[in-house]
Amino acid sequence: MSEENKNNQELHCTYDPLVLFMAHYADAKSTKKETSSYVGMAVEERLKQRIIDGDKIGLDSDLTEGLKTYPALDIINNILLGGMKVVGELFGAGEMQLPFVLQSAETMKTAVKYLEPFMEKVEGEQSKGVMVLATVKGDVHDIGKNLVDIILTNNGYRVVNLGIKMALEPMLDAFAREKADAIGMSGLLVKSTAIMKENLEVMQGRGLEIPVVLGGAALTRKFVEKDLRALYGGTLWYAQDAFDGLHFMEKLKSGTINDVVSTAVIEEPVDEIEEELDNATGEESKMVLAKRDVPWLTGITQNSKLKTQNKVEEEITRLLDVPSPPFWGVDVQEQFILDSIWKYINEVALFRGQWQLKRGKKTVDEYTKQVEEVARPKLHELMLLCKQQHILKPQAVYGYFPCWSEGDDLVILKPNSVLSDELHSKWDIPFSLDSLSEYQRFTFPRQPSGKHLCISSFFLTKEEAIALGKPDVVAFSAVTVGRKASEYTAKLFADNKYVEYLYLHGLSVETAEALAEFLHKIIRTELGIGDADAKDIERLFSQGYRGSRFSFGYPACPNLEDQTKLFDLLHPERIDITLTEEYHLEPEQSTTAIICHHPEARYFGIK
Repeated sequence: MSEENKNNQELHCTYDPLVLFMAHYADAKSTKKETSSYVGMAVEERLKQRIIDGDKIGLDSDLTEGLKTYPALDIINNILLGGMKVVGELFGAGEMQLPFVLQSAETMKTAVKYLEPFMEKVEGEQSKGVMVLATVKGDVHDIGKNLVDIILTNNGYRVVNLGIKMALEPMLDAFAREKADAIGMSGLLVKSTAIMKENLEVMQGRGLEIPVVLGGAALTRKFVEKDLRALYGGTLWYAQDAFDGLHFMEKLKSGTINDVVSTAVIEEPVDEIEEELDNATGEESKMVLAKRDVPWLTGITQNSKLKTQNKVEEEITRLLDVPSPPFWGVDVQEQFILDSIWKYINEVALFRGQWQLKRGKKTVDEYTKQVEEVARPKLHELMLLCKQQHILKPQAVYGYFPCWSEGDDLVILKPNSVLSDELHSKWDIPFSLDSLSEYQRFTFPRQPSGKHLCISSFFLTKEEAIALGKPDVVAFSAVTVGRKASEYTAKLFADNKYVEYLYLHGLSVETAEALAEFLHKIIRTELGIGDADAKDIERLFSQGYRGSRFSFGYPACPNLEDQTKLFDLLHPERIDITLTEEYHLEPEQSTTAIICHHPEARYFGIK
């Protein structure tokens, strides 16, 4: 059997769970976090250290002993919260990573639950302060918000967690109803930052000066503290991580919040790439890795320059021919081998970005040891769980469409003879250039300087297609691992299983990214350009292949509204992917893309 046939067989068959369990996890090892010795410690020291270590074993007996001397509330406020304070300091100093912080939070939650029956019931609010917390309108991402909830709750504050896709009015209603001290708004992509800005403008227009803290991957300190602070009269704070949210509440309640007007200059990190990798997830990590490697090019057919309709000179090689797809139209794939997909897991994005096992101050050897002893065994453990509980259901819809470019536009074409209700399946009829008409149109931004790159420039112009006698080809894809992953992780969060919540959420998101990478591999193979792929799968994460896969919301194609056009082409609803009102994908563990085959198609920014 040829290698290509083996690959195709692997791509399209279902897995045998028993065989794959045995093969994949035969060498998996379990790990246990070392804890301090409590011998000789006073009960106060033991309880504090148990919080720091995240050690629940023996916790009940220590709490019982502590209750002989202290009231339950004093144990919480004066001993356990002292341990959480140390955890925050260790995290801030880069000496404790997020999973271990959450382990401490779990231990704190367990201790408080044990002590609750011994606490006197008193009227009124007993917390140190109250925050209303929500992911903004249209955004389905809740991991960042929930981490803030965990940290605040386990440091003595009360959190009113409103959930995802939350408009401003419910936040304001909850703030008034709960007599809260502040509102926290979270969001992942650039569109969410625009929603935050709109919310602040509405609040400013009503004369509200509610303290607000903002957090999310697309936010920057400069944008919040310079641009947004200039338009909002109330106290406004930028949270880079969950502990920044805690510091905000501490300063707010102590009355020192206005004494800390940030004038800090954001310094360049010593190792910029390492810093970016530590904070990158999914597609972001691929862009960072691509910057680190030498640009990869192959298959150049002719050196020339193209004058676009904008009269801007760009340096894009024009192709003398284009690949032929195995079919035109759309195909749905619902049978995937999980182990085959997991070969394409980007461990940099998973371990550093999603799980936040960051290298920090560790040496390369120290970090490598942690990956081998902590991260990879946990990954294998979760993979087994996902199979046993059927948590992940990988599905994909993708298709090939004839196209050409017109300036900054990419024009998607369709044969006039194909009926509307047949456009979302494979087209089995031949067509010619003169039988094509416009189906959909995407307009992409162009770099104002440098190479003046634009996604449309990676495709034949209409004139080139006519000269060649055939159109160019573009692929679109939508993948998901299903809604059960979101439901399962939501239950872990509700059950205060914070560490497992973080780990499984990260794996589910990165499995969706791996599925997108895997499907892109299939598409390159079907287009006949897969032989140019790097042999090492890890090189694929820095675009070690011909062409590029662009996701909406990133610099080269920033308009999330274009998701509606992709949905019109593919109908991903068939695999249970839907769009929010702000054009985010549900379930969260999903991703879409436009795929270019041109050898020089790479990630690029627009400045």
